[in-house]
Amino acid sequence: MQLMGHFLAFASVFLWSSLYVSVKILLEVFSPLELLVLQFAIGYCFLLLIAPRLLKSTLKDELYFLLAGLSGITIYNLFLNLAMDISKASNVSVIIATAPLFTALLASFLKIEKLSFVFFIAFVLCMGGIVLLSYEEGGFILNPLGDTLALLSALGWAAYSLLILKITQKTNHIILVTRRIIFYGILGMLPSFFFLDFSPNLANLLDLKIALNLLFLSLFASGICFLLWNLSTLLIGAVKTNIYVYLTPIITIITSFFVLEERLSTLAVLGTFLTLCGVILAKSKFSKR
Repeated sequence: MQLMGHFLAFASVFLWSSLYVSVKILLEVFSPLELLVLQFAIGYCFLLLIAPRLLKSTLKDELYFLLAGLSGITIYNLFLNLAMDISKASNVSVIIATAPLFTALLASFLKIEKLSFVFFIAFVLCMGGIVLLSYEEGGFILNPLGDTLALLSALGWAAYSLLILKITQKTNHIILVTRRIIFYGILGMLPSFFFLDFSPNLANLLDLKIALNLLFLSLFASGICFLLWNLSTLLIGAVKTNIYVYLTPIITIITSFFVLEERLSTLAVLGTFLTLCGVILAKSKFSKR
């Protein structure tokens, strides 16, 4: 079961990272908010189609679902897209990569999982590698608003990771739970309609390239990947699952190299090596209370 948990964590991160190409294509015709609402609405319908049953839950359960939807879908995804829109992608990718550290610190503070000193060495290796992966000509330029949004996004994902651990320990209905969380995540986006542009031109969906990329993104990023992540969290815990987030920039760069034919620099190769070393080191140094 441990091996299956690691496989599911890697699979979900691999798919999320590989979908970078689809996001890049779709953001040319939709705003960040429009894309999020469309993809999660389709993802919700997909989960409803494969499991058309009602989820019986208590008021306390609904509170957990609400918090998970707000943190893991509304805050993480919306703030991430907004940060990408106003800050450099290199800055945002480095800040988002701190999510596993926040998850680990929060888990340790709540006495869910115990960390060894080696974890922090692994974190330094991973972050060093990610900085090299994200480095662009001209270095890093700070954007206070954009970088703050990215930090809030990372914190949102850390909170979601621990909430989903609590939720999955109390239920076997992973599909129904994931669907309910997505529902609350979509509701959490509604106030944004007053501040952000939301007037999607649905005629764009007549373009087969746009329609297929949206469908692909919705089924995987907003449906299947969340299921895989939630199952992985149940099997191996929130901290171990989040280690795989460090691999996101590596997978994105490799995918871009083959699909978009983007150049792979010497720094990127060195960054990949450091990050992989950090992930391997961190994976082997956890103990549960």
